[in-house]
Amino acid sequence: MQNKIKTVAQISYVYLHIDMDYFYAQLEEKRHPESLGKVIAVCMFSGRTEISGAITTVNYLGRKIGIKAGMPIISAKKLAPDGVFIHADREYYAEMSARIDMIIRANCEKVVQASIDEWNAFDPNAAEIGPKIKQVIQNEMDLICTLGVAPSVLGAKMAASKAKPNGLLILDTEHESKMINESIVEAVPGIGKKTTEALGMIGVKKVSDLKKTDPILLVETFGKKTGTWLHDLALGRYGAELGEEKEQEGISRIGTLKQQSRDIEFIMQKISELEDDAKKWLFETKKSYKTLALIFITDDMALHTKSFTFRNPLPWNEDITKEKRQLLEEFLKQNSLEIRRIGIKFGNFMDLNGQTTLF
Repeated sequence: MQNKIKTVAQISYVYLHIDMDYFYAQLEEKRHPESLGKVIAVCMFSGRTEISGAITTVNYLGRKIGIKAGMPIISAKKLAPDGVFIHADREYYAEMSARIDMIIRANCEKVVQASIDEWNAFDPNAAEIGPKIKQVIQNEMDLICTLGVAPSVLGAKMAASKAKPNGLLILDTEHESKMINESIVEAVPGIGKKTTEALGMIGVKKVSDLKKTDPILLVETFGKKTGTWLHDLALGRYGAELGEEKEQEGISRIGTLKQQSRDIEFIMQKISELEDDAKKWLFETKKSYKTLALIFITDDMALHTKSFTFRNPLPWNEDITKEKRQLLEEFLKQNSLEIRRIGIKFGNFMDLNGQTTLF
């Protein structure tokens, strides 16, 4: 699929929105290369019959013939009788999502994972970082994604939607404002079907129509919170909130070494500093963990991970020096490059009362 990149302007204070294209179906395409050129649909089977249930996502071949998320499997099979219909493998998708998450966090100053396949991020050099993240994800995971870069989170999200699939759109303030103002209201994240219908009743079809709408009418129609937000939208106040993080599946800390190195003791010292900060979070949230991972960014900017899963959950204050050293030594034996940045991650959480998280 062609990699579409459009740069409108270079700017220094920007947000990114990263969206993995048809994520589940794309992962299944990689796992089932024999199905190349076919419709691949990821399904949630109900179990009542062999074809009862609904489509979770479908690749672009399936979308072109009208298959979409939420459609009954039986209806989708009528449209694509030779298609490949696969049980959703949430554990695998979560594992791949965690790897992408590490790539993004290794490159951006602030990151919030909005869903299993979407991220909002901030970095002063996002215009340069955006293409790099896209390339690293493609090189290391053989997956495509779409990125939007803009002065606001809203602009970045809408830029990504406009650039799909496999695109990159970078906007400055002027072009962001133009894109949002010319957009139909239903294309704005946060405006759903009912709000779109209600806006239509008062003559608002595009965002630009909001400028001609009495703000008092907006508040009376939609309430103070939504009405004020719509008025701010009309005035070009798009906000700078990264949004709320989805339920956390891992806690990671990544830092840059004072100098590139392969010295075990020097690197272990940095790992211990990062570990202390991550374990503070484990203590405060009352989490135990079963998975330990080390994250390595080498001098060629490639990202690598090594992980270890314990038989039983460990508390925050458990001494894991032996396991950390083992993972580091294994990596150095297998890779001759110097380490530029190092990270540690704890995952596979369990609350201290024994309640496990979703994944």
